[in-house]
Amino acid sequence: MKITDFFSLEDFSKTIPFTALGARVCYNDGDLQSLLNDPRVVDKQTRANFLSKLGNYKHFSVFSHSFVYKKVGELNALKIAATKFKSHYNPKYPDVIGVSLRHYLEELLEIDPQQYLKAFEKIAEFDVPINPLGTVENVSLIGLITEYDGYAVFFIDNVSRTLTHQLVRHTALNFSQRSQRYVREEENYCIIPPSVKENDKTVDLKTVENIKDLFDEILDIIKKSVDNTSQTVKDSIEILDKRVNNIRLSKTMTAHEMALVYDELSQLIYDLFVHYFKIKREDARFFLPNGRRTTIVVSGTLSWIRDFIQKRNTPHAQWEIRSLAYKMQQLLEEQGAF
Repeated sequence: MKITDFFSLEDFSKTIPFTALGARVCYNDGDLQSLLNDPRVVDKQTRANFLSKLGNYKHFSVFSHSFVYKKVGELNALKIAATKFKSHYNPKYPDVIGVSLRHYLEELLEIDPQQYLKAFEKIAEFDVPINPLGTVENVSLIGLITEYDGYAVFFIDNVSRTLTHQLVRHTALNFSQRSQRYVREEENYCIIPPSVKENDKTVDLKTVENIKDLFDEILDIIKKSVDNTSQTVKDSIEILDKRVNNIRLSKTMTAHEMALVYDELSQLIYDLFVHYFKIKREDARFFLPNGRRTTIVVSGTLSWIRDFIQKRNTPHAQWEIRSLAYKMQQLLEEQGAF
C-alpha cells in the first residue's frame, strides 16, 4: 500500500505554487509583493525548473506546503496515517487521509527515480496563481483549504528569530524560513521589544567615544580586506558604511540606543569575519543577535493551526508570538475558518 497508489501529481496542482514561495523565502530577503513577482514563484516553467533543482538536492521540506485530502478507504487511511509523519487522519472522516506533496515525492523517488524526475517536468503544466486572501500588518494568509480538517498557509515577515525559535516547537506545522547561510545580512536589523523601546531610563558612559573609534577601525579593516569587486559586495560595503555613520553615541544612552549599538557592532563583527578572516557566512552568522528580523512561511492543517493559536494567543505567551497568533486568528476568522 503506497501513497502513489491513491494520489497523483495532479491532486496537488492547486497548491504547488506555495512550495515555490516557501523555497524562495529561504534564499531571498524580499517582502511578499516582491516574491509574488519572482519568476521562480509565478512563472510556471521557471518555477518547475526551480523546484526540480530543489528536488535534486532532496530539499523536501518546502513541498510540505502543498497538501490535499482524498478518500482512500478506511483501512488504507489508517495505514497511511500510522506510517507517514504529518499525514492527517480524523476518525470523523474515517475513509479520508490528508497528505502533502512531500509525502508523494519522497515515496515516488524511492520506488521510481525516473518518474520522480519526470514529475518536475509535469509541474510546468500547472499554472495556478497565488492570490493572498488577507493581510494583517506583517502576516498574510496566502492559501486555504476548508474541506475536511482544512489546511492553511501563512507568510510572516518582520518577526525575530526569537519568535521563530518558539514557533518551530509546534512540530505538527511546516516551516520554510529565511536562511542566514545564503541571504546577506547587511540590510537586516534587530526587532526591538516594546519594553526596550519604551524604557526611559538612561545610563552614563564616560568612555563612549572609544566605541566609535572601534567601529571606524573595524570598518576600515573590512574595506581594505575586500578582494571581491562584484557589485553585490560593493553594495554591501556601502550599506555597512552608512550603518556605521548613522550610529548615535552619547555619554547618556537609553536601552533602545544601546540595543541599536549592539546590533551594529554584531554586524561589523559578522562582516569582519566574512571579509577579513574569510570565514563562511554560515559560521559568521553564529555571532548575530537572536533578535534579528526574519521571514517564514508556515503551513498546517486547520486543527493544528488552531492548536497553535489557542496556546499562544494568551496573556502567558511572549508579546511577539502572542501578536502573531492573534493576527493569524483574525485572518482565519475573516474566512470563516476559525
